[in-house]
Amino acid sequence: MTQPAVQSQNRETTMHRPDTRAAALCIAGVLALTGCAVGPDYVPPADLPATAFTRDPVTLTQGTTLVTADAVEREWWRIYKSPAINALVDSALAYNNSIDAALANLKAAQENVRAQRGFFYPTVQGNYSTARQNTGSAISSQLASGDSVYTLHTAQLTVGYVPDVFGGNRRQVESLQAQAETQRLQLAALRITVTANVVTAALQEASLLEQIRVVEEAVGVNRQQLERARLLQRSGYSAGLDVATQETSYAQAQALLPPLNKQLEQTRNLLAVLCGKLPSERVPVTSVDALEFPSQLPLTLPSQLVAQRPDVQAAEQQVRAANAQIGVATANLLPQFSITASLGYVAPLLAGLFAQQNQAWGLVGGLTAPLFSGGTLSARKRAAQAAFVASVAQYRATALTAFQNVADTLHALEFDGRALAAAKDVETATQRVFTLTQRQFDLGYVSGLLLLSAKQANLQARVNRVQAYGTYLGDTAALYQ
Repeated sequence: MTQPAVQSQNRETTMHRPDTRAAALCIAGVLALTGCAVGPDYVPPADLPATAFTRDPVTLTQGTTLVTADAVEREWWRIYKSPAINALVDSALAYNNSIDAALANLKAAQENVRAQRGFFYPTVQGNYSTARQNTGSAISSQLASGDSVYTLHTAQLTVGYVPDVFGGNRRQVESLQAQAETQRLQLAALRITVTANVVTAALQEASLLEQIRVVEEAVGVNRQQLERARLLQRSGYSAGLDVATQETSYAQAQALLPPLNKQLEQTRNLLAVLCGKLPSERVPVTSVDALEFPSQLPLTLPSQLVAQRPDVQAAEQQVRAANAQIGVATANLLPQFSITASLGYVAPLLAGLFAQQNQAWGLVGGLTAPLFSGGTLSARKRAAQAAFVASVAQYRATALTAFQNVADTLHALEFDGRALAAAKDVETATQRVFTLTQRQFDLGYVSGLLLLSAKQANLQARVNRVQAYGTYLGDTAALYQ
């Protein structure tokens, strides 16, 4: 009796062995295929053939020279040697809410990459359930005892794995990595933008304060001139037309102050918000006297501009992400494999649940292939290809805009520098006229009205020079940006 039992057991083992080997070979074959990834590999867009920023060489005035630099100084705003500007920029970089939002977006993008990488690994789930059942007499009981009323305890561990056979998940991870890098570069670009906005606003504040001071002085001169005209009228030495003319001049000078004060307050509100504060809070004040005029401005080579600007680099990462999405769409057209293994215990009593005779296990391999989807999957692949073409065009547009920004700013520096030089010449000329008129007035050759007119012309020339100076300083900040 013993020998047939042994032979029967050997036959059973022999019958099951080929199935186990076949399953193992199938799993090994599927895993071996995971080394490839469908879709085009990323190739960076071709560089723009730029050898210069402008059609003709730019000539700067005001003692400013362009110096070729490999990279722009990181803390470039310190060239103005203004403690107020330094404090404003430090505050903005630390407390600006847009930067905080960009930091959070970057973290979210990085976590999305980590989440997608999780699909490279198997998933493990644990499950326990207990059920009280009554099968009745119509069907047989699941228990060996045949009891129709029973309690069933089930504890199970399930391992599921979806091999990335055609690299669809790798392409998705590649796309998400490019998007995360885009967020990082957009954060860098935002820091530059916020810094430039703060510096520009601070320079504008300094210019407005100086303009207001000069205009207030001009208002005082016009008031004196009006009082003198009225005195001469009362004495019979001046006509009513002269007084009316001077009243008009005085009113016009006063009318210049409200717009300047409004612009000053709005500029201070902007600075407060950029620094993450309420407009009612005070921020450091910048003055023209506390600024140092930059004598040298860095200019990178055209070939280095694309590699230096975060906005252009971010646009390139969008190209990388779009390229990877073509692979994702291609993988969705191909079969998907899955492997699921389970190990559990089933028993009517909790105390003996993990006994050897209560063990149950299973191993399942699956294959899912799209046979018909109404053209959805192929349309998505064509859409991904079109999106890639769009991203390349957008990259080129961003790069061209970058070159345009530099060219525009270089021309602004050239012509605003000439305007500043002209404003300085006008101020010098009006100052000379005022000085000569003052001498003639002291000798009694000219009237006081003529002296005040010369003073008024000189003050207006000073206002114009301050405006031109502020514009030129803004151009220097724009070049750094």
